Amino acid sequence: MMRHLMAAAVALSAVPAPLFAAERRTLDDGWPGDYPRTGPAETAVIGGLGVGAVLIELLVNPPVTPRWSEPILFDEGARNVLRASSPGGRSRAATASDFGYAGLPAYAIGVEAGLVTWLGKDKGDAALQLALIHAEALAINGFFSSVTQKAVARARPDKLPTTADNTAFFSGHTSTAFTTASVLCVQHARLAIYGNAADTIVCPAAAAVATATGLLRIVADRHWASDVLAGALFGTVVGGGVAWAHLGSRDARTAPSLSLGPGGQSIFYRGAF
Repeated sequence: MMRHLMAAAVALSAVPAPLFAAERRTLDDGWPGDYPRTGPAETAVIGGLGVGAVLIELLVNPPVTPRWSEPILFDEGARNVLRASSPGGRSRAATASDFGYAGLPAYAIGVEAGLVTWLGKDKGDAALQLALIHAEALAINGFFSSVTQKAVARARPDKLPTTADNTAFFSGHTSTAFTTASVLCVQHARLAIYGNAADTIVCPAAAAVATATGLLRIVADRHWASDVLAGALFGTVVGGGVAWAHLGSRDARTAPSLSLGPGGQSIFYRGAF
């Protein structure tokens, strides 16, 4: 289990930088003119997805009886090896896992977009674009992870009798951490946000935090290993896909972006030709 998660983190941190380091763009003159911007329609979609995720989380209860309760593959072995032996240890691990879940998004939006780009460089427009890319990835992840958790209704391994919290699959903490880490990896491969060696450190550091978050969810006995691996995979795909849609093309006319369909009745990624 640990080898699988570490391999995902190493791949996440090692691949983008060598491929795109030579193409890093500075934000000293603002948002690069040949990168697409997140406009009002896309921002509205982001807000809608975010609100939808919150409403699902608050108003839709998982079934009292789980639809899936048994471990699969290496779940039982990973639990036996990694689970903390005491209730206090499991509680501390759960609390520590909140650092990656909440801390990585706070760092990405609050520190890099807010403090470094907006206040440090005085580039409010570039800061807004960075923040919106993260917000879009997090909104997509939050919406689909909430839907999946409530629909699958997998029992948590601790099976606490005081709650019907059958929302183990997949791990939302892990998917959120890997979503943010993936966006950071692509951003620092394409943009010189700090303009120094720090740009090469952010991706592996974020990947390490995301990996620790996933492992701590197993230590806390809140998720099976398969929940964590699925969350890591989903978060990596969502974060990397959204960031690449905004930063992977140097042509704003053909770059794919999230947008509203005709009449606002659909949501899709598109390219304008």
